[in-house]
Amino acid sequence: MEFFTFIMINNQLLDEKSEFHLTSNELYIYSLLSMSRNLRGQIYTTPSTIHDMGHIKLASSQKRGVQTIKDTLISLRDKKVIKFTNADGEITDAFKANDILLVELSEFDTEGHTQLHFEVFDEIKGIRHLHVYLAVRKWKNSGDGTFTCSKSRWEKILKCSETTAIKAVNEAVEEGLIYKNIGDYNETGKQNTNQYRTTPFEDDEITHHSFRKKYIEKEIVEETSLEHFTVEELKETELRFNTHKDENSKDVFPVEKDYIAVLDLRKQKRKVGLTDFEKRVLRAGENRIKKLKMQKPLVDKETFEEYKVVDRCIELAKLAIKCRDEINANHY
Repeated sequence: MEFFTFIMINNQLLDEKSEFHLTSNELYIYSLLSMSRNLRGQIYTTPSTIHDMGHIKLASSQKRGVQTIKDTLISLRDKKVIKFTNADGEITDAFKANDILLVELSEFDTEGHTQLHFEVFDEIKGIRHLHVYLAVRKWKNSGDGTFTCSKSRWEKILKCSETTAIKAVNEAVEEGLIYKNIGDYNETGKQNTNQYRTTPFEDDEITHHSFRKKYIEKEIVEETSLEHFTVEELKETELRFNTHKDENSKDVFPVEKDYIAVLDLRKQKRKVGLTDFEKRVLRAGENRIKKLKMQKPLVDKETFEEYKVVDRCIELAKLAIKCRDEINANHY
């Protein structure tokens, strides 16, 4: 028999619309049972054994924990997720903490499964955290592995109140079990739905809201290795990109050196990567440029061709960089 280092969870057990959808307790006990199979795929166990092998507390005392396990085994059987009999082959609800049970995991029509690796399972500290992780992990092989989920849907998945569900989700994020990409506010003023993955979101994937949490709201070291800009100059550039109007309500626009900074940062990102401070400045520039590109085009008085000011500013910045680099090359 092939040895596995993971538990296979049929996706129907995680689907809130399925008749086999499990509660957090049921999912945890099911995982423990799956780990208990012998080489023939059989499970010989007792409620006390299940309690002792589990690493997450089900209740304040062993007695209550064992009772919870007994109730959960019955509910799993009633959902037709498992089958079990006592040592005499009888189907019964009247079994005690140390009574031996022969348990069999049910087969399902669908083949879709989610893998729960043993080392991940062993590190999870809360039953709802396990449920959250598996709900997100289920989407690993779908597109980029991103799970878009609203608060109300988390409530249905975890089968608890919305407040409790979101608390569990946020705790799973803090524990590093999953990663969250916070939804930005759209044109209607409503916030887009959060996204979740079991692998980190890269800086070019995260929303502006998540970017602020990561680089703006947290204190970071302000440092740069750009050849032609100091930290103070980049801070001034960042301020101009983020300022749309001054104290007199006059429009504020980036200047040529700000566009040069963006182009230099883009090049630096490709070559050696950026510091957290440089990422913050580049993000401010990219966001402002994106908004400027949305403005209506102007008409050139000489050629009568339409153009956008931001596009011409970028072309002038490219020309300035070319001249600068040629002068430096000739100088050396």
